[in-house]
Formats: sequence, structure tokens, C-alpha cells
Amino acid sequence: MQTSPRGRLDRPTPQTDAELIRSLAAEVCPMGLPVITAEMLRDHTALRRLREAGTVEVSLGGRETGLMITRYDEAAAALVEPRLRGEHPLAASMRTASDEEVCDEEQLFFLPADEHVRLRRLISRQLTHRRVAGLASRIQREADRLLAQVPAGEPVDFVQAFSRPFPVAVLCELLGIPTAERRYIRDYVYGWIAEYGESTTVTKSTGLALAEYLRTLIAERRRTPGDDLISAMLRGEDGGTAEQDVLAAVRFLLVAGHRPVTRLLTESVELLLGRRSHWERLSDEPALMDATIEELLRVITPTTLASRYAGDAPRADTADPAAKPAADPAAGPAAGSGVHCALAAVNRDPARFDDPDRFDPGRSANHHLAFGLGHRHCLGAALARAEVRIALGTLLTRFPRMVLTGGTLGDEPGRRQLPVVL
Repeated sequence: MQTSPRGRLDRPTPQTDAELIRSLAAEVCPMGLPVITAEMLRDHTALRRLREAGTVEVSLGGRETGLMITRYDEAAAALVEPRLRGEHPLAASMRTASDEEVCDEEQLFFLPADEHVRLRRLISRQLTHRRVAGLASRIQREADRLLAQVPAGEPVDFVQAFSRPFPVAVLCELLGIPTAERRYIRDYVYGWIAEYGESTTVTKSTGLALAEYLRTLIAERRRTPGDDLISAMLRGEDGGTAEQDVLAAVRFLLVAGHRPVTRLLTESVELLLGRRSHWERLSDEPALMDATIEELLRVITPTTLASRYAGDAPRADTADPAAKPAADPAAGPAAGSGVHCALAAVNRDPARFDDPDRFDPGRSANHHLAFGLGHRHCLGAALARAEVRIALGTLLTRFPRMVLTGGTLGDEPGRRQLPVVL
């Protein structure tokens, strides 16, 4: 695969591995590679040490090995590299059509390439900037509704009161889920995303209940279309979209469209209130909102990892159809090999961003990779930006003296909280 002038995607020397393992205090997998945990991917000290080591081979959580990229130029090249459009090694066993597997959300992230492309196309053709703009008044209504339930002048957990339920409510509006029937969505999403950043397995009963409900709803929308995303996906270009594909697309949106927005909202409020001058400046100068959101995306980077897998050959729609797979192993990773971009490190690469650890809404040319790049660029980027813009704007207008309180609320160890007073 292509490499940038700043570095090659080469296997490091054993000595480099040993030094990196010591610096990270990392566990070692049976292959002698450092085990990179989810916590490390959010630890900027660990990410800086990884970035200083260059592109290295690692074990992700002890489950799979691959190259870890932590520098901007290499990541930008890898994310759009035609030869990295292959499938995860587990893709062959993943399907969306089996009722028995409806609770296994891992299948939605490791689908066979052709199925993933089909679902992305189904969503992207309808989840347009125009549709998101048309949803703005309903996003605003959901923000107002949730904040109206929060007692002013009392400590509350911002995660529980707002940043967790808000993205779910927005997804329900997008999909046209009637208010009285949203319990199916909440039970499913809160089961898959148990708490802030923590995943559990959805129970079979919850997963199947949601699937049964959505099948009924999709059939109803087939008979009586509305102005929601489900109806739009069913219509497609010729009205022939399979209902099973729409079901898979809805489940994909529910799982992928909630947690990053919750994290972004929570950490944005924490950062802005923790550095009060930023909150007050944004309150005084609303025109800075879009630039502030982009800098929040860069600094927070709510999705930590973007993975690509080597294929057997370039795809005809993205590369020269006459190109052949490289015979020389040094030309790139073997088919099925993973290349993993640590986006939180990439977005703080000092070779790309001046003083990268400083929060600076006035930063020019802020071309962060928080939403990835290339054929797996985040489909919900416009929706996420709209949610954060409306949420922050509403908080600044209604509660300009909102403050952090510190401490904890209740006795639930391990659950992410953000105590605030509106």
C-alpha cells in the first residue's frame, strides 16, 4: 500500500516492541506484541508514546493483531487506500438475515464487504444534509422537552438527564418512531450501550422484541409511507428495497448513532464548563458555534478507532480496474490483515496541528479525522453536528450560568456521571 514521506507501514524491530511495551506498561500477547486496550485508546499519554514509536504491530485487546497508526498523514492515506477495502476475518460468518442472530450486534460492524456497502448505500442515499436540516425543529423540541424535566438549581447527572436520552430521542424522530412505542428502542439501545462507554450483550428477548416491532412498523410504512427515514429507505430509487435490509439498516443506525453523540455531548459540556472562559465566550459570540464544535470533535474524538482490512485486490469503483494484487509481501498487508487508526492520537498529531493539546476554537484549517475518511466515513456526521449544535445552543441560551459541581450522584460505582447545576 502507499506510504507517506513520514513513515512506512513496516513491522518494528523486537527491540522497539520491548521499549514500547515497557513505556506503556502493556501486557504482552502470545506473539510478543503489546496489548492495546480500550482505555489506552483514550489515554493521551499512552497515545503519545505510540505515536512516537511510529506505526507498530499490536494486539487489540488480545483478540486480533494488526498495524496501529497514530500519525495523521499515515492515517489519512490508510483510510482511503483502495487495497484496504477488504473484510474483517470474521465477516464470512456474519449475516443480517438470521432471526437467531438478531441480538448479536457484532455482526453489524463486521459484515461482508458487499453487504456493508449495500447497507451504507441504503442509508446514505436518504440520510442527507437536507433531511437533517428538515429535522432541526424536532431535534430542538426533544432538547427542550428533556431540559424542561431537569430541576434548576439542583445537582443532576447530565449524562442520565440529557446526553444519554437525547441521541435516542433524535434517532426515534429520524426513524418516525411514535412516542408511545419508543420503549422498544430505549430497552434495546440501553441494553447494548448499558452505560457511558460500557457495552453489554443485548438479551435475546429484548433484541427479538425490537426486531418484531420493527418488522411490523416497516410493513406498516410500506403500506402507508410517511416523511421518516424508514419510509424513504423503503421507497429507495424504485420502491424495491427489501424490508430485511431496512431492518438491518435501522439496527445499524441505533447502535452506531447513539454512543458517540453521548460521549461528545458529555465531554463537550465538561470541557467548556471546566474552562469557563470558553463557555462564556460562546455565550457572547454564538457565531463561534460551528468552529467550536469542530475543535470539540478534534480534541474529544468520540470514536477512538477506525479499522481497515486488506483485500485481495483493489475494487474497480475506487481504483484502476487493470491493477493487480501486489505479489511482493512488502508492498502491503496480507489479505485480511488489519490496519487500525487511533483517531484520538491522529487528531493530536503535532506534525499536523500546532500545540495539539490546546483547545482552540479559532484554529484554522481544522481538518480533523473524528468522523474517519474514505468509504467508511461516518454516515451520521451531519446529524451528530446538528445534535451538538442544538444541544449546546439551547443550554447556553436557557442556562448561561450552568456549572459543574463535582462529586458523584447516587451509589453506582463505575457509571460515568457529570454532575451539574442548571
